[in-house]
Amino acid sequence: MFKRGTLFLGFWLLVSISVLSVTTPSYGELTSDQIAAKSEDVHPGSDQQSKLTFIIREADGAERKVVLRRYWKNYPKESDIDSKVLVFHEYPPDTKGTAFMVWTYKASPQQKPEDLWIYLPILRKVQKLPEHPDEIFSGANLKPSDMIPRDVSLDKHKLLREETIENQQYYVVESTPKVKVPNYTYGKVVKWIKKNDFLKERIDYYDTDGALLKKQLITWKKIKDAYVWEKVVLTNVKTDVQTILNISDVEINTGLTDSSFSERTMSSGRVR
Repeated sequence: MFKRGTLFLGFWLLVSISVLSVTTPSYGELTSDQIAAKSEDVHPGSDQQSKLTFIIREADGAERKVVLRRYWKNYPKESDIDSKVLVFHEYPPDTKGTAFMVWTYKASPQQKPEDLWIYLPILRKVQKLPEHPDEIFSGANLKPSDMIPRDVSLDKHKLLREETIENQQYYVVESTPKVKVPNYTYGKVVKWIKKNDFLKERIDYYDTDGALLKKQLITWKKIKDAYVWEKVVLTNVKTDVQTILNISDVEINTGLTDSSFSERTMSSGRVR
């Protein structure tokens, strides 16, 4: 049977890696809102393919591995669709062939929620998932909403300070939600944003009482004119569970079409 945490990793990929590439923007005297916006200013290309290897390290030192293959397509500004992502499980063997797909939509006053699907080989059918899938993973270390790219206009941003770490200068920006909503459980997040290129290299997540929950460290790699995640380490400070993500075999602008992101592709396991 599929473990809840293993299934969740598919969702994590759908919602977390959809923002992988950033441009190197111009800068001068910036407000906290501008710094936050520039850190989310993406240059994703038209599509991406990549291999993702997760190592989940429990507090007692036990480890397990999950390997996924990910396909992602970006959509132009005039489209209602923001992006489409398809993920196939490759390892462990008992999850091989499992597929997840998500379609995300651009921010609007009548925000449309993500569309989510799962294909389980044992059932030989594609199933549509709930609008808010967090309930499925109530016991998981991470939930799908943890990694959904968040519109910067939903938060108030404050420049706490500037720091220099190993000769690298950072903006340290605190973001707190303007309105509390059930599907966003953090009281605030604090981001370390590089001053020279606005890449986020560290994110701390806090609960609504101000207690630190999780720390995320990000290593970047430049491919062509874009920067992509190379490694991500996320530590739950309450449980000491650590998730390490290594991203390899990254290809940009490969010509993925709309037909690549379909129920038929999910069940066949072949992307054309």
